[in-house]
Amino acid sequence: MGDKVKEKNCKKEIYSQIIEAAHQLFIEHGIKDVKMDDIATKLSISKRTIYELFNDKEQLLREVLKFQNEKMHERGKEIIRSSSDILEIILKLYNLHFKLLKKVNNKFFSELNKYPEICKEKQNKEKQNTKKFCAWMEMGRQQGLFREDADFNILTFILKRDLTTIVEVKMQKGHTELSNYTPDELGRKLILFYLRGISTPKGQEIIEEYLKRNETII
Repeated sequence: MGDKVKEKNCKKEIYSQIIEAAHQLFIEHGIKDVKMDDIATKLSISKRTIYELFNDKEQLLREVLKFQNEKMHERGKEIIRSSSDILEIILKLYNLHFKLLKKVNNKFFSELNKYPEICKEKQNKEKQNTKKFCAWMEMGRQQGLFREDADFNILTFILKRDLTTIVEVKMQKGHTELSNYTPDELGRKLILFYLRGISTPKGQEIIEEYLKRNETII
């Protein structure tokens, strides 16, 4: 019985190591250029070991995205626990988002589109996040931080569209006027533009105080 438990724990550990290694390689090099052999070499295991745990690259990619979402979720919870108001939470969460964006190889996003089922799951996750975002904004309005006439549904639609543009700029460097700016610069200006626009004087004061304490939010 003890040997079976050890074997199960060992497989679970290897499973996690494969996902973490694949995550790092996908982020650095894109999806297509990373072979199962590369992951096996990085971990000093056989390719057969990987295929014993994952049917194919698509299944592994799905688990990698799940792993990434769980990491972001845990870090998000830490941000919520350590923040004093809704505005600080939003600023810190977008900071987290763009720090991740900086590390991702441009090819990762375009190659992800070749997996329609995974993209569908990703879109569903984004819809859930949008609902959470609107709920936070409504909470901020109740705290007197956001204007009464702010329409959060329209705001999130426009914000999501513009954040997508920033990702596309990163993917198509040199092909648009916006490519003269880094995603960090674009993201910073975008978030501050929207938040200042819908904030009350009280909310704007909190934003400026936060910026004084933190030289950059992105």
